[in-house]
Amino acid sequence: MKICFDIDGVLCGQVEHDYQDAQPNREMIALVNRLYDRGYRIVLHTSRFMGRANGDRDEVERIGRDFTERQLAGWGVRYHELVMGKPRYDFVIDDRSVFYDADCSRIEAFLEERAAASAR
Repeated sequence: MKICFDIDGVLCGQVEHDYQDAQPNREMIALVNRLYDRGYRIVLHTSRFMGRANGDRDEVERIGRDFTERQLAGWGVRYHELVMGKPRYDFVIDDRSVFYDADCSRIEAFLEERAAASAR
């Protein structure tokens, strides 16, 4: 099963201007790492640097990928893929989304339930 996580506001707190100030959400990172260890494919998808780069994905890669990868490594996040250049939205409505809940145990229970159902 492949699961996609946002970075800012999920794996760390939201920051206004400087991503260096972002504080890791240790509980959510622990969940991501447990799922990784259980064999889930973890993809991180972020709109970091999209505003600064005026939506230019090549520029986002140039100015943001190395910093973001180093920051994730420093926080101990285990993942398979980092996708930069997610468009910025006020809200996303998607048939594959899980409503974000700060209670990681509820997210984990939902994912385990879905994995068990798909294995049947």
